[in-house]
Amino acid sequence: MTVEQLIAFNLALLVAIASPGPALLIAIQTTLSSGRVGGIAVGCGLGLMASLWTLMALLGLETVFRMFPWAYAGARVLGALYLIFIAWRMWRGAREKIASEARPGRHLFRQGLLINALNPKSVPA
Repeated sequence: MTVEQLIAFNLALLVAIASPGPALLIAIQTTLSSGRVGGIAVGCGLGLMASLWTLMALLGLETVFRMFPWAYAGARVLGALYLIFIAWRMWRGAREKIASEARPGRHLFRQGLLINALNPKSVPA
């Protein structure tokens, strides 16, 4: 690998890291609307699901998806539909002021878990 390729790779990686995804947007929105504890609950859900995806990848989930390509396609389609639903909800309320919401921590944790579980980028394959 040349120095130019290494620089180009790291610049592309920096852009990918700096671009906000659905997980970051939900974490910011939840922290602003529900406070620090709500943001931590969402973050814990996001982190747990990221750990579970990693564990499943280590245990051979990719092999399962190769054996059953329809399962992989279904997971990606379901994830994309869920993210479109979340985006639609955020877009619909974009002009409204962020109101303080008192949502239970388990609901916020589950939301973080679902965001990462159904994020097509997170699915190992």
